[in-house]
Amino acid sequence: MPDPSPAQSAFEPLALVGATLDGRYELVAHLATGGMGAVFQARHVHLRKDVAVKVLRPDLTSSPEIVERFRREAEIASALEHDNIVRVTDFGRTPEGYLFLVMELLTGESLFDRLRREGALPPEDAVPILWQVCAGLEAAHALGVVHRDLKPENVFLARTPSGREVTKILDFGIAKIADSASETATQAGIVVGTPEYLSPEQAMGSAVDARADVYAVGLMAWRALAGRHPFKADGARSLLMMQATRPVPPLTEARPDLAAWPAIVAAVSRACAKEAADRHQGAAALRDDLAAALG
Repeated sequence: MPDPSPAQSAFEPLALVGATLDGRYELVAHLATGGMGAVFQARHVHLRKDVAVKVLRPDLTSSPEIVERFRREAEIASALEHDNIVRVTDFGRTPEGYLFLVMELLTGESLFDRLRREGALPPEDAVPILWQVCAGLEAAHALGVVHRDLKPENVFLARTPSGREVTKILDFGIAKIADSASETATQAGIVVGTPEYLSPEQAMGSAVDARADVYAVGLMAWRALAGRHPFKADGARSLLMMQATRPVPPLTEARPDLAAWPAIVAAVSRACAKEAADRHQGAAALRDDLAAALG
């Protein structure tokens, strides 16, 4: 069996395939690698159940702030039991020092990958995805959890055994618990949110609530329906300034044919309002608007 010791000069996810974490989770295939670690298909050796395991990069385990962010993802996501939120079932640290998080194993692709492949989605395809994102957010917001990093990469289009597609929200690693005194992720200097989908209040470093997630869904809707992001910027700093100050143009500017869907255009425009007070005041309201717009 491969040595699962993290004492190596670089993180090589493929070298972990075949290892068993904490005597329970055998890593059988490497699925993806991101900035904070890698995701594997694994099998619980006692229950013979397939799961997904996210392993934190070993060089990050020395940072208490990042470890706390990883732990918070497990804690928050495990409390959010909803069909449109990925289920998290376990969290631990191996004797060798690896931190890992266990999730339901999903089959399908991210919204990011679908948009990269297809460009724009017709309203009949985009709205059901966005509706389900809002349904998941409604459950999170009801528990006082604001995601703060919604983007197409964190929306997964999972195929069920029956062939049905279900949208799942991923990665609550920088989620904020409303009224919580702990802002560890911010204190650690981690970028709280992705500039492309950051709300104006986040871009300006102001307090956020559920309406920041509504803005992110609005921008994802704009991107999905128009085939591109509404802002073109030279870099992250310029993009943050645009998010903070520049109005999001109407969808019909990029896709004049969407004038045939006035209710969708209006719903997206409201979700993308710069002032939080002008947006839908919760995910449920945006969900209802989108569902009604599709007729």
